[in-house]
Amino acid sequence: MSSKTEGIPELCWEVLPWISNQAISLGLETQDNRFAQLGCELFVFNQQLSSTGQTGFNSKVIKITELVNKACSVAVDNNLREYTPLAALWRIYECKNSNKSAGKLLVRDIRRSLRRFVQKNPEYPSLMRFISDYLHAIDPVDAQVDEQILSDTDTKYLTQIFNTLYTQLRIYSSCSCSTQHLQNAWLRLDLERDSQDNTGVPFELAFAVGPGYCTTSDKFRWKQAKISVARRNEIPQKKEVSFTAQPSNSSLRTQRISPLTEDLRKVEVDEFCRLIGSETNKQLSFHIHNNTLKLDNTVQRNLLRDFLPEAGMPLAQWLEQTVHLSDRVKVTLAYTIARSVWQYYNSFWMVKPWTHDNIQILKEKPNNMSHAKPHPYFTTKLQHYKGEIQDYCIADDLFHIYPNILALGVVLVEIAAKEPFRPDGPYHLWNETTINDYYEWAWRTANRSDLGNTIGAAYKAAVNNCLDTELFQDSSFDPPNFEKDLEMRQSLLYEKVVLPLRQLYLAYKDDWEIQENPTAEPIISSKGHTNDSRPKNRSEFTVAIFCALPLEADAVRDLFEEGWGEGENYGKAAGDANTYTLGRILHHNVVLVHLGGMGKGAASRASSSILSSYPEIKLGLVVGVCGGVPSYSGCEDDLILGDVIISDGIVQYDFGRQFPDTFSAREGVVSRPPLSIRTMLAKLKGVHVQKRVEKTISQSLKTLQNKPTFKKGRYPGIDKDELYQSTYQHKHQQPTECKICGVSEEGGADRVCEEARTMTCQQLRCQKDFLVSRRRLQEASAKGCVPNPKIHIGPIGSGDTAMNSGQHRDGISAQHNLIAFEMEGLGVWDTLPCLVIKGVCGYADSHKNKDWQHYAAVTAAICMKAILQDWVIGG
Repeated sequence: MSSKTEGIPELCWEVLPWISNQAISLGLETQDNRFAQLGCELFVFNQQLSSTGQTGFNSKVIKITELVNKACSVAVDNNLREYTPLAALWRIYECKNSNKSAGKLLVRDIRRSLRRFVQKNPEYPSLMRFISDYLHAIDPVDAQVDEQILSDTDTKYLTQIFNTLYTQLRIYSSCSCSTQHLQNAWLRLDLERDSQDNTGVPFELAFAVGPGYCTTSDKFRWKQAKISVARRNEIPQKKEVSFTAQPSNSSLRTQRISPLTEDLRKVEVDEFCRLIGSETNKQLSFHIHNNTLKLDNTVQRNLLRDFLPEAGMPLAQWLEQTVHLSDRVKVTLAYTIARSVWQYYNSFWMVKPWTHDNIQILKEKPNNMSHAKPHPYFTTKLQHYKGEIQDYCIADDLFHIYPNILALGVVLVEIAAKEPFRPDGPYHLWNETTINDYYEWAWRTANRSDLGNTIGAAYKAAVNNCLDTELFQDSSFDPPNFEKDLEMRQSLLYEKVVLPLRQLYLAYKDDWEIQENPTAEPIISSKGHTNDSRPKNRSEFTVAIFCALPLEADAVRDLFEEGWGEGENYGKAAGDANTYTLGRILHHNVVLVHLGGMGKGAASRASSSILSSYPEIKLGLVVGVCGGVPSYSGCEDDLILGDVIISDGIVQYDFGRQFPDTFSAREGVVSRPPLSIRTMLAKLKGVHVQKRVEKTISQSLKTLQNKPTFKKGRYPGIDKDELYQSTYQHKHQQPTECKICGVSEEGGADRVCEEARTMTCQQLRCQKDFLVSRRRLQEASAKGCVPNPKIHIGPIGSGDTAMNSGQHRDGISAQHNLIAFEMEGLGVWDTLPCLVIKGVCGYADSHKNKDWQHYAAVTAAICMKAILQDWVIGG
């Protein structure tokens, strides 16, 4: 190492973790994933640099170090830069642990420098590319040595061990049970395989035991077994034939006998089935030695894991039923599966692709965690296979010819998006007619999920390599070289897929957060109601619920305990043009009114007609979605997307006079609800009741999202909750892109073309610099959880004009003290005692999108049901 770079490795090892933490903190504060990505990449880079020591310090590392120094440089460093190489990094080294003003000043300066570098400096992409190139240039053999992974020769030998395990299980699992339950084995997928066992390669398996499974027990349970496969079978000793007496050498014979074999007993016919079905909690331990399954009676340990007494859950179902997974859980699960696919590649265990159906989750009983710990297992029916295992499929017009690799890519995308592939129609088998369907879905979903920003560049690289049709372009299918080419594909699988995920797995340090849907019934329950509560006629319906959009009505309909058909006793009156859905929510018989359109006109016509058919309606609820005012007057907490607005008054904000030069809104007159509703609102505004309702909403969300109809109502993601400054318009950002959007207006809002109004912020490249940070989102992101919806009670603005302007929103809301804008409430307000309950799906600005409509409609519907739980309809 030259004198010019002397001491730089030690400097990097000291300061890079500190810089990484600062970048990640900035990502949490600004909700800008570029900072989080930089922090994670620097962490992985430093880990690799530390492991290689001085030998890993080359010209690439020097270039990366210089760019990191530039990213941390502030104006005061300019004079020092000419005389002191890496002045910014040396300053961090000297002051990072200081509790005095120098340490505080350092944090402020470095954060300011990182902001400027990431958001404005064109060299930021170069830095990320240099780090990525350095990490991917690691010699795979060195990485395998670090992980104590076997060499190519031993990998080939491991395949023989995997096949031996499979074959012996297939032979010994045949039993006399009518269910033949042992034909299916659950093989545990491990992050790290124990390589310290000199007697054999260990495996963990589980077998389902329950009614009819060789046991008298009527309860379902899991029987776990550890099976060790001998690394080398003993070579039989040649017998020496002699006609003369030979001296006995018992000590020599004793030395030739493996000490392990003395404690092993061969498993007899049908004994394996009886052992699995035994009532004892003792863990079973077997050893496959000389192609014979033997029982080890010396093991006295109890069960390794206390699994819940329930059947395994396919990965697809687990992903759908789990409300939230932290990135650490996703990366760990993805790395575990990818590493297992690489290990078992070219063995009998990989005859069929590993998918979200044969990868199953077994749940361990909760200990100190709030959720059951999931363990991934691969399950398969043990069948007899002959000949070589082919890992390719050749047919006309195939997008991808390696089903096992493509299946792994599909699983990685499903885990990242938490969205399993559900093809239209019957279940898709993996064959040449359906491979293209899987490929197209994985490609589209990966692009839509933006894996590089949501999880990490390494995860995106692993998925891209799985979907890369040219990944194995140098391999062939010629019979003479088939085995060698297969080993080459297995090696590339590790280098291009497993290794990037391993690096990401080592880098992630966020919470191990899993939020599952509770198995109990929804919190909002109906007690004591049976079919005897069926209404006798139309006069027994007392609550009307008005919804303008089909998705709003769907969210309400899913909360019905029972649905009433429109028979002759329930049918609407002659001349009533409305369309209704009848049912029961809790102890209320309700009429769901499907409005013919948006706006107060459609709502007014519907509310006027309903009393002719259902004369005893005492309460009208307008339920759906709205645009919220993010910083309304008196707001004690941030208003974010998914929160629920409840009206205690209503203002027609678009009522006024149009002059030649301007529109003058009439001074707002707030219409107050009747006394019966005001008293209920007074109770709801109390801290204890409001907290109880908010808790009910959060708990019910976790339960109700398990229903298929609530699939679209899942939380879209913290990163998709974007609030821009009110003066920042949604338009083409570069003057050269559009002549209309490129013209700046003095003293008012700029003109915007019609095309821009239909495009997303991502398509228009709206700048993240203009985003407004919110404390609730930052706290939820730091904890790795979904923010719980809150309720906001206050006056709302209602009119036929959709509010899509941040500046007008702030001005009108300040004038009338509004907390939200919607379009139907005013039409019902003057006809029925009315309450507007709407979920916030946008911020009533020009950056509106429809990603949040389903989730907001669900939160509003659940809040409506929580309020009806305590509501008593007067006579």
